[in-house]
Amino acid sequence: MDWNSRVRAAFGSSAPSDDVVEELAQHAAAAFEAARAEGLDADTAARGVESQIDAWAGDERVRTRRPRSVAAVEPPPASAPWLAGVGHDVRYAWQLLRRQWGHTLVVGLTVALGVGASTVLFSVAYGVLVKPIPWRDAGRLVRVYETRQGSAKPPTFFTNATYLAWADHPATIEGIAAWSTDLLTLVGAGEPERIRVVSASPELFPLLGATPALGRLFTTSADGALDEKQIVLSHGLWQARFNASPQAIGRVVRLDGEDYHVAAVMPASFAFPDREIRAWVPFQVRPAVVPGKSGGGLSMFSALARLRPGATAAQAAAEASARGNHAPDPGLVVMAVFGSRGAVQVSAVPFLESMTGDVRPALIVFLVAVGLLLVTATANVASLQLARTTARRREIAIRSALGAGTGRLARQLLIENAILGQVGGLAGLVLAAWLVHILPSVLPPDFPRLADIGIDWRVALVAVALSLTSSLGFGLAPVLHARRVDLAGALSEDSLSAVGAGHRTTTARARLAIMVGQVAVACVLLVGAALLVRSMVALLDADRGYDPTNVLTARLSLRDGAYPGERRVEVLDRLVSRLRAVPGVKAAAYASNLPLVSGNVLLAAFPVPARKGGGMVPAHATVRHVSPGYFSALGLRVVEGRAFIDADTHDSKEVTVVNRAFARQYLDTPAVGVQLPGQKAPREVIGVIENARFGAVSDVAQPEAYDTVHQVKGGLLFDTPAIVVRTAGDPTRLVPILRSFVREQDATLALDSVMTMEDRVWNSLSKPRLYALLLGVFAAFALTIAAVGLFGVLSYGVSLRAREIGVRTSLGATPWVIARLVVRQGLAVTVTGAVIGLALSAAGARYLSKLLYGVTPYDAATFVLAPVLLTIVALIACLVPARRAARVDPVKVLR
Repeated sequence: MDWNSRVRAAFGSSAPSDDVVEELAQHAAAAFEAARAEGLDADTAARGVESQIDAWAGDERVRTRRPRSVAAVEPPPASAPWLAGVGHDVRYAWQLLRRQWGHTLVVGLTVALGVGASTVLFSVAYGVLVKPIPWRDAGRLVRVYETRQGSAKPPTFFTNATYLAWADHPATIEGIAAWSTDLLTLVGAGEPERIRVVSASPELFPLLGATPALGRLFTTSADGALDEKQIVLSHGLWQARFNASPQAIGRVVRLDGEDYHVAAVMPASFAFPDREIRAWVPFQVRPAVVPGKSGGGLSMFSALARLRPGATAAQAAAEASARGNHAPDPGLVVMAVFGSRGAVQVSAVPFLESMTGDVRPALIVFLVAVGLLLVTATANVASLQLARTTARRREIAIRSALGAGTGRLARQLLIENAILGQVGGLAGLVLAAWLVHILPSVLPPDFPRLADIGIDWRVALVAVALSLTSSLGFGLAPVLHARRVDLAGALSEDSLSAVGAGHRTTTARARLAIMVGQVAVACVLLVGAALLVRSMVALLDADRGYDPTNVLTARLSLRDGAYPGERRVEVLDRLVSRLRAVPGVKAAAYASNLPLVSGNVLLAAFPVPARKGGGMVPAHATVRHVSPGYFSALGLRVVEGRAFIDADTHDSKEVTVVNRAFARQYLDTPAVGVQLPGQKAPREVIGVIENARFGAVSDVAQPEAYDTVHQVKGGLLFDTPAIVVRTAGDPTRLVPILRSFVREQDATLALDSVMTMEDRVWNSLSKPRLYALLLGVFAAFALTIAAVGLFGVLSYGVSLRAREIGVRTSLGATPWVIARLVVRQGLAVTVTGAVIGLALSAAGARYLSKLLYGVTPYDAATFVLAPVLLTIVALIACLVPARRAARVDPVKVLR
């Protein structure tokens, strides 16, 4: 058909220039061929094209345009409203995405992973850091801590001296309450069970604004005396032990041999200080100094205060410090507790911040990391969409030739990308809901506010917003590219770019820029993950002063009433004696406490001989009670002198063992033989052991003294001693034997916390392990996206440069030279991205410092290994495109 004549006839005397007529004729011919290819007969296709030519003839813009820039904008039909056009675009986009299901699946999964990970991290951050605490005016609750000026110990508790001084008519707070947590044995309404119990002052529940579901909270008698034998049950314990019966009120249960009557049941929504607490019992804060008595009864606990309206935390802290400095002085025990007798210093922290302070830096880091991950996923999808749009340039040109304007094309492409983004976002939300469901089994048990993490309407709204933002992010690039499609070139039979120009187009440069950004993000996440992994390894390899290998540990509850101090020693001696006789047991002992287990220690102040000038000076140390064989069982190294033996009893000379920190700070060299004050006569230092980290490995070693239980007046003072057994093989095989020995001693005894020492160490590292794992997963995902993206960019580049490669090959270039071209381009992108990523990592590494141990934020090995790994992955991604380029047949591409 002579489309040139038909165009001229339609325009008549107002025909544009010959060049424009020729270009319109080419568009008409291409449109006719496209219609025929779609299955239309010749007459129908011709009528459609002719109607389009008539539309051009009536458009003043077409007659006045220059060649090769005809904007054949299709005016919206009067009979089709705008929403109908949108509906048509949605149906067309859905059909297209269904036909190209492979591409749709890849994009949907990429978006789903990015949105799902981001939604999970947001739900955790919102539930932990932002979600309001369900207590009355929770924003005015502050956790208060006490320390002394000059103390090197971090503030973790409050003392009764400052508490009582401040609670007497305070100006900045409405009230203050105290509490402490313990593990007790519950007997009654079922089998004996070890439960976590809070001892709380009567002011705690009113301060929180909590009311019981049943019964009455802690009550006092007419004279104001507190009934300390009442217990308030959690809703879970009430259901488990009393079948949710209202008759539970008034029932009697036994806690560690003491009778308590059930006073109240709390609602299911109440949890303080966390969801692990099963019950609350009252306690009265007593004075630190009693008139007429020597010494001080200093006690430590946690404390919570409510600010008055208008008061600030700083003002409350200042008032508490001033009151504490005027409180009665409890004596030298302050030095033992704080390591200093300086002025009282109180700090007040918003309660939500105090609950989440140790995980806040990690959550912020991971929010940034998952944000980078989402950006990487979006960039990868944008690169895929650019390649897809380039492959559809002939379709876009035909639609444009048929009258689709820039706005219509942009709307169509944006709708396609919006559908992809929302489908991926919906899948990401489903993935996030599943991940949040399994979070309790993944996160450490002591992770704060674990029960407050979930998917609610706010989190779902964020997921939708992330999906829309992502679809807009990867949808703009194809739209901008579609505006620059060369209609004549795209509709011509040979629309390949000029030799050597394919990789220099705007689209190619955009994809390379996206690729550089993906590599940079992957480098940042790799550096962060490597730092956390190296820190985790350093924590595992740290010298704790003891050997946790093949050591079984447990705690045994020996109640005060049935087992006074000396009786405890007799029972434990028989148990340990039987354990030592078991084949495979190398050592067995017991002690007041274990590493990584809090409580059951004494803080003592006693005089020691001065190093110079004679006389005595005060020493302050943590005192632990142990049985003979404890050092061998736990693997504590004796560096000087000897350990305790069975002959060290009440009938022999009193002896003690100290750690290196004690010997270095207080004793002359050699320390063995120094005489210290004893119960009846001076006691002799018989040994020095290596400093043992009973808490975190990063803690500074403090002075410690060890006494043998066979010389302690009154026997073992603590009713939950620890048992330690070192074996030649797997220590878990000893668990049934240990349980049977305990049952033979007393069937009512509760043995709990049975685990190996290695498990205790591993559990203590649950948070660092989780942080390293999460950032490692993010880094692996980003690295995979970068590798796939680089592979796609290079493969696409090879297809664009096919004729160039053919020319080079025909001129004598060897396959090795051709492959090197591709690899060089890939390495250039990788090196550029790695340099940018290292710069960003160096700028942000300091934010990881609070999460690291044994490695600096600017660790040289990490900053070298991360780009090396990136380069190796990039080389692997380059192999297939380079091989494909090297095997290009010049005859085929140049034919």
